[in-house]
Formats: sequence, C-alpha cells, structure tokens
Amino acid sequence: MLNHVVNRFIDRQRWLDPVADFLQKVVAGSYKLLGKPGHSLKTFMHGTWLGHPLHPVLTDIPIGAWTIAILFDLSYLIERSHGWVSAADVTIFIGLLGAIASAVAGYTDWSDTIDRERRVGVA
Repeated sequence: MLNHVVNRFIDRQRWLDPVADFLQKVVAGSYKLLGKPGHSLKTFMHGTWLGHPLHPVLTDIPIGAWTIAILFDLSYLIERSHGWVSAADVTIFIGLLGAIASAVAGYTDWSDTIDRERRVGVA
C-alpha cells in the first residue's frame, strides 16, 4: 500500500525529469570523454563481465567495512590498545573506497534507466 503511494507520488514529480536528463548527460559524457577506455570502464562498472550488476556487490564493501570498524572501536573500549584504533581507521578508509565505487557503479546503471526508474534514482 505505502509502496504504491510512494510510486504514484514520484510519478507525478515531473520536475525531476530535467534533473535526470542533466545527470544522465554528465554520466554518459564522463565515459564518452575517456573514449575507448571509457567504454571499457562503463562495461566493467555495469558488471557485464560478472553477468550481474556490479553495484549490489559493491554495496556490501562499505557496509561490511564500517560494521567491522564498529567492532574494532568496541574492542578498543575494552582493551585500550591503539592497534584497534588503527584497524578501525583502515576499515573506515576501505569502506569509503567501496562507497565511492558503489556510487559510480550505481550511477552507471542508473544512467541507462527511463521513466519511473529514472525519477526514483533522482528522488
């Protein structure tokens, strides 16, 4: 029920279309600017080589890394060893890299969407 209400609401938000047009041009233009390597990168970020979209796979990296960072922080509270702090810092950094890669893959997938899916991606 709520899902249908949200979908209808987003469907009526036609002002999102020009925003989506602009963002899709930015994403497509970024890959086009790189020429042949850009096409290869776009294919890679779509997950064509994997046989599955890459974005959902990459989202696990920041979630897992940041969860481990919390465990390292809790371990520091128990042991007070600065090794836990360093370990947490590394996992936070890994999570940030994974989040960036996930965002790039997500925008790459989204750039080929139309209509409702495109508006949902902007909303």
